[in-house]
Amino acid sequence: MRRASTSVWLAGALVLLLGGCDTLSTDKTPDRIKDGTAELELTVTGRPTPGTLATAEHVLARLEARDADGLAELAAEGGEREKDAKRWVARWGDAAQRPATVDFRLGEMEASADVRFKGERSRLSLLLIPKDKNKPYDDRFVVVLGEDQ
Repeated sequence: MRRASTSVWLAGALVLLLGGCDTLSTDKTPDRIKDGTAELELTVTGRPTPGTLATAEHVLARLEARDADGLAELAAEGGEREKDAKRWVARWGDAAQRPATVDFRLGEMEASADVRFKGERSRLSLLLIPKDKNKPYDDRFVVVLGEDQ
């Protein structure tokens, strides 16, 4: 009897352990599908880091979806993020429906990227800055939604 209760306890502990590791999850949808970046028709030039590329992809996906709130969440602190995000969606939302080429240039701490949408004469300039300036080797970035962008 004691051996059976030990086996049941071990089986329960194993289920809890595996459940905590997301092993039992049946949703195997890649994050790129869930966040909309897999559907982007995007050509990349230059030398982006994984973090700068991911941030630029998320910005373009939010523009394509015309999601000003989502774009504001990707923006650097300060300024009028919500207002600027709405302005960007109004200006670039239609262009973002078409294929794009993004040319990356890395600075010492930040990166810039010029986005050219097919059929659009103007280019969208992205300034990507570290999410946490106190962690210089952390590859997470936010976008500056300035007036002149």
